[in-house]
Amino acid sequence: MCMMLGIDTKEPVRANELMEALYSHGNEHPNGWGLAYLPAGDGVQPTIIREAQNAAVSERVQAILREPVMTAYLIAHIRRASVGSTRLENCHPFEGKDRAGRRWVLAHNGTLFDPRKTVNYLGQRQGSTDSEAILPYLIDASNAADAQGLGEEGRLEAVDRAVAALAPGNKLNLLFADGNHTFAYTNDANKTLWRLRLEDGWAFATAPLDERDWEPMPVCQLLVVRDGSVVFEGRVGEGVFTADEAEYESMIDHMRG
Repeated sequence: MCMMLGIDTKEPVRANELMEALYSHGNEHPNGWGLAYLPAGDGVQPTIIREAQNAAVSERVQAILREPVMTAYLIAHIRRASVGSTRLENCHPFEGKDRAGRRWVLAHNGTLFDPRKTVNYLGQRQGSTDSEAILPYLIDASNAADAQGLGEEGRLEAVDRAVAALAPGNKLNLLFADGNHTFAYTNDANKTLWRLRLEDGWAFATAPLDERDWEPMPVCQLLVVRDGSVVFEGRVGEGVFTADEAEYESMIDHMRG
């Protein structure tokens, strides 16, 4: 299982402590790390950094954390490979653009045991993970809504439907962004995505990263945040993933085998 961290706030916050807590788990998730964030004062495009090595011993991670990381938007990931080898192209977050020019990034913790919804997108990957194909699948849903002139609300509803359609048969913990919004979703009944209310926004993580009052995310309901405020809550869907960790590992072994 991988681990993720997301932040979306109105004003930049110092992210070092949460990042340090996440990357300290690198020895348990040694197959690469990645970070997408918008440095305070940049105001143009997020910076994306990925490395195919253990975050806990990465000199680049240490160099980043030696300085204050002030940001209002962040998605970070550490990887323990279930599908795809240890290489840079398989490190999250993945990135892409939609037809409107929005720059998307996505991190995934889980496995696609039923990849029928994303199989047509495998050719768009740079690497070999099942997770990477989720991003163009979601971008296509956004593009279709734009093409139909559905407006922003309609576009978010289309993304919500796409996520809900992907959930059955798969384990999905998702943090992704479209350049304007941060999206958080889990279908895992085992509480593998949590949220924390910050002063002017939200943090999301695979597990609580400090002693504050984290709460588990609602299951099978997409949450969309913009500038620190929840702007959309999806319909509660089906497709809850109920396998515990031992069953999950067994399912992965069977899929590989």
